[in-house]
Amino acid sequence: MVVVGYGTQRKVSVTGSVDNIGKKAIEGRPVTNLSTALQGVSPNLIIQQNNFEPGQGVNINIRGLGTLGDNTPLVVIDGIPGGDLNLINPNDIDNISILKDAGTAAIYGSRSANGVILITTKKGKKGSRPTVAYTGIYGTQTPRITYKPVHAWENAYYKNESLVNSGLAPAFTPEQIQVFKQKGDGDWRVDNIFHDAAQQTHNVTVSGGGASNTYLLSLGYLDQQNNFIGPNYGYKRYNVRLNQTNEIGKLKLNTILSYVKVQGKDHSYYASTLIVDASRVPLYYSFQDSAGNYLTNPVSAQFNPKAILEKGGYRKNNDDEVFGNFSAEYPILKDLKIRGVFGGDLRSNHTFGRRMQLNFIPGGVYGDDREVSDKNYKSLFTNLQLITEYTKTIQKHYIQVLVGAANESFRSEKNELYQTLTDPALGIPVTGTKIDAGRSFNSNGTDLSNGQPATIETSINSIFGRGAYSWNDRYFAEVDFRYDGSSKFAKGNRWGFFPSVSAGWRISEEAFMDDLRATINNLKVRGSYGILGNQNVNAYQYQTTFSSYPNAYGFNNSVVSGAGFNLGNPELTWEKAATFNIGFDVSLLNKRLEFSYDWFNKTTSDILYTRKDVPQLFGAGFPDYNVAKVKNRGWEIRASYNWPGKIVNQTFSVNLADNLNELMALTSGATEQKEPKEEFEIVRKVGQPITVYRGYKRNGYFQTLDDINKAPKFENSVVGPGDIKYVDRNGDNIIDDKDKFILGNPFPRYTFGFTYTASAKGFDVQLFIQGVGKRDAMIRGEQVEPFHVGYGGTMYTHQTDYWTPSNPNAKYPRLAENGSAANKNNYRVGSDLYLFNAAYARLKNVQIGYTIPAAITSRANIQKVRVYLTGQNLVTLTKLSFLDPEITEFDNNTNLGAGANSARAYFMPIFYGFGLDVTF
Repeated sequence: MVVVGYGTQRKVSVTGSVDNIGKKAIEGRPVTNLSTALQGVSPNLIIQQNNFEPGQGVNINIRGLGTLGDNTPLVVIDGIPGGDLNLINPNDIDNISILKDAGTAAIYGSRSANGVILITTKKGKKGSRPTVAYTGIYGTQTPRITYKPVHAWENAYYKNESLVNSGLAPAFTPEQIQVFKQKGDGDWRVDNIFHDAAQQTHNVTVSGGGASNTYLLSLGYLDQQNNFIGPNYGYKRYNVRLNQTNEIGKLKLNTILSYVKVQGKDHSYYASTLIVDASRVPLYYSFQDSAGNYLTNPVSAQFNPKAILEKGGYRKNNDDEVFGNFSAEYPILKDLKIRGVFGGDLRSNHTFGRRMQLNFIPGGVYGDDREVSDKNYKSLFTNLQLITEYTKTIQKHYIQVLVGAANESFRSEKNELYQTLTDPALGIPVTGTKIDAGRSFNSNGTDLSNGQPATIETSINSIFGRGAYSWNDRYFAEVDFRYDGSSKFAKGNRWGFFPSVSAGWRISEEAFMDDLRATINNLKVRGSYGILGNQNVNAYQYQTTFSSYPNAYGFNNSVVSGAGFNLGNPELTWEKAATFNIGFDVSLLNKRLEFSYDWFNKTTSDILYTRKDVPQLFGAGFPDYNVAKVKNRGWEIRASYNWPGKIVNQTFSVNLADNLNELMALTSGATEQKEPKEEFEIVRKVGQPITVYRGYKRNGYFQTLDDINKAPKFENSVVGPGDIKYVDRNGDNIIDDKDKFILGNPFPRYTFGFTYTASAKGFDVQLFIQGVGKRDAMIRGEQVEPFHVGYGGTMYTHQTDYWTPSNPNAKYPRLAENGSAANKNNYRVGSDLYLFNAAYARLKNVQIGYTIPAAITSRANIQKVRVYLTGQNLVTLTKLSFLDPEITEFDNNTNLGAGANSARAYFMPIFYGFGLDVTF
């Protein structure tokens, strides 16, 4: 059976595009959340990260990007929408269904345009005695540090060359360089603010059932310590779950309750700044002197990152979630049943942070404002469903009709308090303590971090249904619909209708296939078309809203508050995604070989997006409008082979997928939006993918005087041998904005996953490889530019292939100081010098296990014992050597306001450990 919207279907009767992921796909893997466990296991389920620090979220996309806003899929846990994949215990998962097309997702029409992830948790079994199971994994995380600075004496040599190339005097004498070589390197390097850290998970499950009931109780514990040095940084999660069913006559009752507590502690500053401050300083320097004093130096004159991590304060979060699902089902007639569901979740999150004052030698200070922050957030989500389902089999005819109504209501509120000049020892208010009015707010005001109300309420009312018909398990047809009314839109535009139709044909059941059925066991073609909806925008945008801002004006020599307002758009309404999918499934060789293929075409219109044709000096905030349009096409392949043997049983499975989107319309009167990112540009342009990089293309280096005199150059530029030449796109012999090219697409293409398993005489092996076949990354900063804008003081080993007369075909141009003509030509203009190939293949997980024979374990009344070694992220093959290729600067909103990728992210941890599974 395959879990679909509001029910299940036999796999043979599914006419849409659904991927079913069983619990075995994630068992034994040392993952800290379900999101990362799903990476690579389903085609076109694309998962990226912009930070590997414990507790951080990930980007999840199904079949790529289809909108300019939020591309996050809808998550439904045990029938209740809106769940958080980071909070659920992966050990509690029974199966996962990925709904990818309109034929399967339209019944969730209001929020299904980005796909749907259906999660079903484990339950007990009827008529089974109590079973107690323990699973645990313990191991070590080692940070994968991807770059290395040159030695101190080498750096002094390179610095001199850069200065001389810029017409300046060298900074170091030969004698000083020799002293550096003899003395060796200092310890101011990024490696020394990281260390190996432990990670462990433990789970205990008790399950069973009687003649009319089942039960399952699970307890889970995760402890992932942080790879940053410092006092007990890390992330802990506690999970408790109860799944219980009871039958009282014909009445079936189901109760699901879960509680999650998350406790985290991290440092008091930005991880990216700590990392860059620890890596941009040359190895002439050390973090501390012999007396243990924390030092600064001419490159990092203000902060010492090691000191900040060890003594600079902290942020602690303490979050709670209670989830519940209560349902009752009663058969009114033999073929007609009614089901009621009430569920939801309650969350309460609290974060408390302190900055501690640190004074450095010879100068510099951190945390002299002695800031204390106190943040609170709570939310309540409720979901009420009433569903009637009719099923009937008449000879070879099967009929199913499902009709339901639902309400989803949500309320959240938050407040934040920032205080400065608090007591240095206790962090409590004292005489002189000030409230930072520019960031503090209460639940009645405006969230000053994003300009939205601090308290939000939304609601959706829905009517939905499905009608399915099949004849002799050979011909299949299905119709789904959902009619949604959202409080995010004004009354006249509140309701949206989202239908779909799908059909399937099992060709293998036709008489003309009789002679081939021994070889072709199953062959089904299927197709679907439908309209899906999206309302993922901020609330209250159809109304003009007003807010108060502190410190808005200077009046009469005093700072006073002021009012701001956001214009409303009463015409705001649903995004609509028209989705077409066609595919086929085939089983061969006694179902040992299974293969599936899907092709899809999705066009999203009336995309909710801010207008770009209004000057910023207008003076008011603007709402979203239904203005943009995006087309997204792609394909996906799944194949598996089961190879049983007399001794060794093996399985192979592979998935491969691609998608490519195109922006068809942006906003009224505007066809292009660009955001400069330091040296290069990120662009949205009609006719191109949603987000692309733009800049100049290199055309080798100036090598001779003839080159310098004849080759196109920037106006008034001064160049010399070893400087970059650029492609003159329009042939006017001048390099300017008209010569820029679209350089690359930051979104992954040709994503793939491969799994191999083998078992023999109690031993088992599992190998999982995941990767991306094509992706472009524009990366700026000190990892690309030697001595970056004077901010960076060191070079790295991957930068030493630079132009010299004896190395004319080098990877990088000649060394030159910030502000010099050469540096302006080479590094201050955005070119494909900053463009890197971020394709990769990663050995994501390896398990080697042994199951002790039951003849031995049964003597101790133990059903099963398995011990195993497990590793995660063990090997990465990529051409991008100095940054993990998975890192992205974007979130699921594909926000052009995201910062440029400067290769300063927390390093990916490599895990080595062992596991134990015991069932009593």
